[in-house]
Amino acid sequence: MPMKPKPMKLSLPLLTSGLLFCGTELLMPAVAMAAPAKPNPGAVEALIRRVTPQSAAQFQIVSLPAGGSERFEIRASNNKIVLSGNTPTAQASAYGWYLKHVANAHLSWNGDQLNLPARLPAPTATIINSTPYPKRFAFNYCTLSYTSAFWDWQRWQREIDFLATNGFNQVLVTAGMEKVWRQTLRDLGYPEDKIRQFIANPAYAAWWHMGNLEGTGGPMSAAQIENEAKLGRQITTRMRELGITPVLTGFVGLLPNDIGDYVPDLKPDLLPQGSWNVYQRPIVLKPTSTQFPRVAAIWYKNLHAQYGGSSLAYGGDLFHEGGRPGDTPLDEAAKNVQTAMQKASPGSTWVLQGWQNNPVPKLLAGLDPQKTMVLQLCRDLRNGNDGSSLRTYDGIPWLWCELANFGGKNGLFGGVPFMSNLSSFLLNPANKRGNMQGVGLLSEGTEQNPLYYDLFFDNFWRSQDIDVNVWLDDYSRRRYGSANPTARKAIGQLMDSGIYSPEQMQNGPTESILFARPAPAPTRVYSNSLGKLYYDRAKIADAAETLLQAAPQLKNQQTYRYDLVDWTRQVIVELGRPTLEKAMDAYNRKDRTAFNQYSSQFIGLLSDCDRLLASDKNWLLGTWIAGARAKGTTPAEKALMEESARMLLTTWSGRVDPLNDYSHRQWAGLTRDYYLPRWQAFFDDYRAVLEGKQPASTLDNWYKSRRAATDIAFAKATKTYSPQPQGDTVAIATELLAKYAPLTREYVRLESQTKPQSWKLAKGVTEFSFDVGDNMDQAGTYQATFQWKSGDSALKIHSVALYESDKKIAEDIHEGWTGNENRQNSFVLKIPQLLNGLESYTLRAQASGASSNNSSGVLKFVKISP
Repeated sequence: MPMKPKPMKLSLPLLTSGLLFCGTELLMPAVAMAAPAKPNPGAVEALIRRVTPQSAAQFQIVSLPAGGSERFEIRASNNKIVLSGNTPTAQASAYGWYLKHVANAHLSWNGDQLNLPARLPAPTATIINSTPYPKRFAFNYCTLSYTSAFWDWQRWQREIDFLATNGFNQVLVTAGMEKVWRQTLRDLGYPEDKIRQFIANPAYAAWWHMGNLEGTGGPMSAAQIENEAKLGRQITTRMRELGITPVLTGFVGLLPNDIGDYVPDLKPDLLPQGSWNVYQRPIVLKPTSTQFPRVAAIWYKNLHAQYGGSSLAYGGDLFHEGGRPGDTPLDEAAKNVQTAMQKASPGSTWVLQGWQNNPVPKLLAGLDPQKTMVLQLCRDLRNGNDGSSLRTYDGIPWLWCELANFGGKNGLFGGVPFMSNLSSFLLNPANKRGNMQGVGLLSEGTEQNPLYYDLFFDNFWRSQDIDVNVWLDDYSRRRYGSANPTARKAIGQLMDSGIYSPEQMQNGPTESILFARPAPAPTRVYSNSLGKLYYDRAKIADAAETLLQAAPQLKNQQTYRYDLVDWTRQVIVELGRPTLEKAMDAYNRKDRTAFNQYSSQFIGLLSDCDRLLASDKNWLLGTWIAGARAKGTTPAEKALMEESARMLLTTWSGRVDPLNDYSHRQWAGLTRDYYLPRWQAFFDDYRAVLEGKQPASTLDNWYKSRRAATDIAFAKATKTYSPQPQGDTVAIATELLAKYAPLTREYVRLESQTKPQSWKLAKGVTEFSFDVGDNMDQAGTYQATFQWKSGDSALKIHSVALYESDKKIAEDIHEGWTGNENRQNSFVLKIPQLLNGLESYTLRAQASGASSNNSSGVLKFVKISP
């Protein structure tokens, strides 16, 4: 067996003005590092040439005097559109504002509309804007894995242009960090083979940088590391040219778990961090140790060498999401992290994530407030917080940051009413926002919901609330290229559905069970997500049909085709819940014909959805996999990159655990070959039980026993998926809306006829009683379904009986369960005849709490057959 490398004593050279050599690489010490590049005077002109090359000569860029709030002016002079600004980001924002609000053009992650006239329109008067938000920040660490893990330079160049035209001036960058880690660990004496095992795949790099895991999806080859380093340097160089501060990753003590075996001088000062979900965390070097400043100096030397100089801002969080500080004083630890950062880059800012209870007051107490900034993540897009009042961090500068997406999952979502009032929410002095310095885009998945994000970005250069109806008029005009009344009506109908007006805090869009692990009654895909349907699905169908009517005028616009796919997709996936309910009702009644009908209909939803998604380039698994494979330089590397790309979207971890399907996507290819087969297997097994071909016991623990291995194997599959769309979007949408919009309305109508009744468990309560007389109009088969809504305990239902006055006329006795998951929670009652209809009808259920008395929910009582 191979010998374990001999431990090496840590011997850190003094940092002098000379050059240091390690192995064969030339290293530059921190004190000799050049300052970062300054903005390029011609960078905004170059941006304009990239975005609108045919019109670039008609623009003129002028610099306004520096100082004060960032501001821009737009005016016409000498047949030129003059864009003036006191910073490059202000100038780029002037260009973006002109395209939106003068030229009626549109840039988005989901298609552009740049049908500009040969002679650009001039503003009717000079436009003068300034921003009330000094800092406009982009990206969560998670964004850089869930969204941009496999972007190349062409895609990054487009993204930087998009961010600049919308006014962002600080952007998190992690591409190229592999080389920083490699050189730092080399300098510490950590073995080369261990370094490769420690570096994570880009798909999992976000959690590597945050100290949640190490090495997942690796190893990365030397060639790949160099390619990523080149990409990172291109990104930061371009950002600096445009006046955008690249936010790099500072040193917070993260090191490989076994580094103490190879660098024994560090061992006494290492803090084991335990696990995160199923992953071993990196270990942490105590920031209060004497070793910390020296290791940090090596880190910043290599960081600045990689990115061409120091930065004005650094990310990195101490003891992220359950990290273990042990007995380390948090204030001293934080102070030492910041001291090392300031030594490497005097005057820089430490950017911390404000998530859940972090950063805790004790940690903040050790920091220099003027060299600190907190990103406060807010997922409640109704109230603008994260479930409680906004924190003001005792005077430390902070940014309000939206968090509308988790894991990159798809679905119409966003807080349009809230975003239209963002100015009064953040800027009204009466709200006492402390040292609020700006706003941030921290959605984990971008490249979707263009309307919501466009509205958010429009706030950057406003101090007043937005009249949302007027704004929607303008948005419709610029997104589709004309004032199309049909398209504008469709947008209004979509707003009326309420889907962009969430009623409570939730982790992104409500999930469709089409993409859930198969079960008799799933309510969501990922366990911590919300399954509540707070919106009117019939109105979404109305909106999609109305948008379709605009096809003769708009079908050639890529923005229109994207929206048509998106809205039609939403109609289809919403049918998953009621269709599954009907299939499982039929199973419980042992009605083979109905079970076959509705299970086939459910599979048809997935098949049709895949066909629709395949018609637009924005919805393809093939694009994601092609990007991943392009990151490899050999066939083996390409296969490894593809495996991680597949795994992140499916099981996440490559095993059965709580992370499964966190990053599920409604993409063509994935829908057909991952989600559909597991539901088909589910229905096949239930059908076999109905037909007496296998015992019901085979359905126990169905997912783990019958499907988990197949799902896990998907990551290693090698089927090729095209990155090119197939089919005519308009023709497919026409067919599918004719098929599914009426069905949506019928399901909604049937649901509206049955008003749920509430139940609440309390101490000593063992029976629920419900008056169901209004639901009883004739004989037939009725179904009582219990659904848990809140509380820390599931509900066990032991039996359900129906009484006609005082006489029991039907009963179903079996053990049911409703909670985060539902098991046999429907009870069937067959009523051969009723009396004269004057009697009272009462449903009585015997029930108990599974673990406590804290449980509440609703009862649905419906007639299911004559």
